Amino acid sequence: MSLLDAGVPVVIVDILYNWYNKLSYVVRWNGRLSAYFTAGSGVRQGSCLSPAIVNVFMNLFIIRLRCLGVGCCISSIFVGCILYADDILLLSPTVNGLQSMLDKCAEVASILSLEFNVNKSHCIAIGKMCKNEIMPMNLNGNDVNWSDAIKYLGVYLQSDRSVKFDISHNKRNFYAACNSIFLHSHGVNEIALLHLQETYSLSVIYIYIMYAIPALSLTNRQVNELNICWNNVIRRLFGYHKWEIVSALLLSLGRLYVRYLLMLRKVMFYIRLFYSHNAFIHNHFY
Repeated sequence: MSLLDAGVPVVIVDILYNWYNKLSYVVRWNGRLSAYFTAGSGVRQGSCLSPAIVNVFMNLFIIRLRCLGVGCCISSIFVGCILYADDILLLSPTVNGLQSMLDKCAEVASILSLEFNVNKSHCIAIGKMCKNEIMPMNLNGNDVNWSDAIKYLGVYLQSDRSVKFDISHNKRNFYAACNSIFLHSHGVNEIALLHLQETYSLSVIYIYIMYAIPALSLTNRQVNELNICWNNVIRRLFGYHKWEIVSALLLSLGRLYVRYLLMLRKVMFYIRLFYSHNAFIHNHFY
């Protein structure tokens, strides 16, 4: 019904229905295959069509929440519900508005035969009233508690008077990945080891920070901390002392500081916005 309501032709819906009804799966374990079985729900993982189907399916949340008349807006554009697959972020300027949005989400989830995991749901307050004590919110009869920090798509947001981000978790994961490579890389030459650190350890910063950096307002101190993390790896890799500067070494290797990698990521994002054919994005960019 979601596809039909979105204007997808009936013949396309019939093809998809027929296709998904014929899908069967097996599990391979230790070289052996299980019996064939079918899945009655969900979409094919890895299929280029799956994200579009999920978007149409989950769009009902945005439609119903927008009709409530509560939630945050930018230039009369509703941004109170941000969706990424099955991760939902609700934005409301008032507690009462947030409760109304949670009630509506529970209603829509019932229609779509979905169920929220309350143990993975949290509330966070940002603004001048963030330190006030607020009663837990309610989602389908269960309490959703207020937290000092939350994790959304790998980014940690802190409850404060303004939007702030916590990178300490990313730094710990980064050093853990680096140490794991150093521990199992005896006899590997420096260039090969550098490549391993770039593709594995540095990706920890890329995955959780780089992709979101255009939307993050990191302080100079936080950027310096990320830069120091990578410089320390370079020092250990090439036998430099902690007080020695590695800028010339990075330049000779054709590498950039993390600070400039972050800056480059933002510039590339702004270039895509500038050349976007989406009228809404283009107008708001200016």
